Amino acid sequence: LWHNPGGYAMRELLGNAKAIVPSTKKVGGPGTRIDIPITHINASYVRSHFDAIEIGIADAPRGDEMAVILAMTTGARVHARVGGLAAADIKGEDGLR
Repeated sequence: LWHNPGGYAMRELLGNAKAIVPSTKKVGGPGTRIDIPITHINASYVRSHFDAIEIGIADAPRGDEMAVILAMTTGARVHARVGGLAAADIKGEDGLR
């Protein structure tokens, strides 16, 4: 429901963002914990930015509600040590590298 219109609107506001907007879906009752993936804004394969946050709302969503959670960061993981493509090496051609 949100991924296409929300992703394109978010890219427009952020300016020239190339990478896909990572997403996840999960069905669960109130308090269900979900993980939200995070990647680099311009290249999904930048490993220093592979991360996630976990969130849960104790009394939501109820039967007639839906939770939509958006997560953004201001930089790489602290002490990133996975190796691979570095942010300084982004080519910016395809949103991946």
